[in-house]
Amino acid sequence: MTGLGAAGGDGTDWDRFASSYPEPFGALSGLVAAAWAEGDPVLLELARLRTATLLRYDAERGRRSARARAAGLTEAKVAELPAWPTSPLFTPRERACLALAEQFVIDAAGVTDSLVVGVTDHLGAEGCYAFVQALSVLETFQRACLTLGIDSAPEVDELVAAGAATTPEARR
Repeated sequence: MTGLGAAGGDGTDWDRFASSYPEPFGALSGLVAAAWAEGDPVLLELARLRTATLLRYDAERGRRSARARAAGLTEAKVAELPAWPTSPLFTPRERACLALAEQFVIDAAGVTDSLVVGVTDHLGAEGCYAFVQALSVLETFQRACLTLGIDSAPEVDELVAAGAATTPEARR
């Protein structure tokens, strides 16, 4: 294991680190949950999987979000993700978001106005802003896990469920 080394305790890699460092892991979990609670699950799942591919995070590439499947994401489309620019399975909206996501992960400074306009045309200004914020969270989550050698992170759906249970509305 890299980074901080193997934290003590039983359970998954994530559980061991989270028990040793509850505040930063809780904060990161909360950010992931918030991003998924507000965003389109298919767009976020496609961006999450493309990010995992670009970062070579095999464990994350193997996971699937039940929320995205329920919203219509198919394994056929996931299998075509490497060919997203030309595959007929992807909509113009998905292509615009994947183009921005890919450039964001490769080199955020290389995100152009045309990439932003492409997403804004489909999601509106507020939706584009939310999508970029979600991309940032997804990338941070994956890079943190990779840096720390965490292969057994919680599924996105688990983080969303845990985040929903800790909102002020849920505590009332």
